[in-house]
Amino acid sequence: MAESTPLRADSVAESTPLRTESGAGDVAATASRQEASPLMASGARENASDAASLPLTGTGASPASAPTSSSSMLKAALLALGIVAAFGAGTYLSPLVSSEAGNLKNLVTRGHGDSGGGFDFFHFGGPAVKTNTTTSSTMTMTTSTFTATSTTSSTRTTRTSTHTSHTSTSMTTTTTAKYPPAGDGFECLSNMFLGPVKHAEKKGIALDDTTFSECPQLTTKRWPNAKEKITSLRLFKAWDEKWSDHLDRLTVWKELKNFIQRNNVKVLYGTQISCNETADDLDWIYIKELMFFIGREHVMGLAIGNEVELLHTQDVCDKKCAKRLFHGGYFYKKVMHRANDLAVMQGFQDVTLTTVMGGYVLGGSPFVNSETAGVLDFFQKINRDFGTRWAWSWNTYPYFDPHIVMDEGIFHTCNKAMMAAINFAPSSMLPGQLRELRTRMQMVTGRPDDTMWLTETGWSYPRASTLRTNMQNCTEWSTKEAFALYYQGFLEWDLSLGPNVHGIDHAFFFTLRDAINFGDKENFGLIRSCGSRGCKMRHDEDDAL
Repeated sequence: MAESTPLRADSVAESTPLRTESGAGDVAATASRQEASPLMASGARENASDAASLPLTGTGASPASAPTSSSSMLKAALLALGIVAAFGAGTYLSPLVSSEAGNLKNLVTRGHGDSGGGFDFFHFGGPAVKTNTTTSSTMTMTTSTFTATSTTSSTRTTRTSTHTSHTSTSMTTTTTAKYPPAGDGFECLSNMFLGPVKHAEKKGIALDDTTFSECPQLTTKRWPNAKEKITSLRLFKAWDEKWSDHLDRLTVWKELKNFIQRNNVKVLYGTQISCNETADDLDWIYIKELMFFIGREHVMGLAIGNEVELLHTQDVCDKKCAKRLFHGGYFYKKVMHRANDLAVMQGFQDVTLTTVMGGYVLGGSPFVNSETAGVLDFFQKINRDFGTRWAWSWNTYPYFDPHIVMDEGIFHTCNKAMMAAINFAPSSMLPGQLRELRTRMQMVTGRPDDTMWLTETGWSYPRASTLRTNMQNCTEWSTKEAFALYYQGFLEWDLSLGPNVHGIDHAFFFTLRDAINFGDKENFGLIRSCGSRGCKMRHDEDDAL
């Protein structure tokens, strides 16, 4: 197989819309259209019965099924208060940070951000389902029941979920799925085996907003359709204030902590950089609290900003903000502020730092360096300040690559594009782009082996509503078979980038469940929803067993 042609700076197309949770579709990719043999998805799961446990803990109470006496209710209330007090006493919630968070939260609520917009700038999962509860200061979560609601509107159907004992919603249907009692972890069921996972200790899952906010207790302990355990998670945020209308933050955090500690998982935390400094600072406070709560031993690194180089392309980013981000030094200042905060947090002084960017950076040599995307200047300062403590993180999506074209000829096929995009051989698209990025990195640092992370890649089935490339016309592009082949290729990939090139050090697959991106459904999940017991990849289409 021929080597792929390196990406050219003059071949970079206009950027695709920014995605804060799932990342932007890459706007630059290898120009090669070589053929490569697709990996085959075959085999059956050897033992589906061992994937039936649910990682729920005793943090909440089961819904009451019958009226209780006044005495019982008083005892229950006192017990609940005792649990809350004990939990609070064992949690790091410094008065200064808690007070600062409250003040910032009020500012965000009143819209006092630097450029306005509050949290509306960012994408945070699907619409919230308002619930009426009879619980006290903390929301109860059941240990054996999960309620999924489907709300139908005139434009789209949105799947959401609730964890409370009593709900009052307007909905079309309600389905209650009873899962096994809490065990050592949840696993989706499937009769399609796509493993094994090569270098499982260097691969992880990007945690979508759907799973984080609606069913953190259903985070899978093993890779779907494989046997190896998941060893790392990427979190895009610690909390979204919109979730506070129907969720209790500490309850959700306890579920996430239980999963991470029980399975000895490392976490790449992410904190936002936007046009709203108040919102950015509140987000950072939540991140610090969550890192303390879960523990230093589970911190893989901190990503400050997600595709900040694309913020200037968004309608919500005005000219003043666009100029301020790089040219005005706002982004760099916030990175230094976050690093200084870590320096005074006991045990966190050496946390690996990074920021996540995409193919747009290849629009200059070695990186784009415009007034609104001064990436080269930024990286030169970062290398001077942090050296090898800094990891270089990239989002790469062949699925969204704008340079892919249909095959030549009268039959309008896309076989060559499919083989080049889905394959993980060194001459294929994703390794080719990462190889080019490593070459550019070395031009800045002088080092051939800097820590390099692939923080997002994935495939969509069914077709993502955000797909705008020529592949809209390719029937096979967004099929179940294409999804399975790409996922299998990721699992079997040895993380190499070709001869005489240092491979990548860690890779994250996007994502665990399907999610909403700016109101658009994107089907990158390995599981369809919180109400799904089965993995998305199955030999049958039945979602529930």
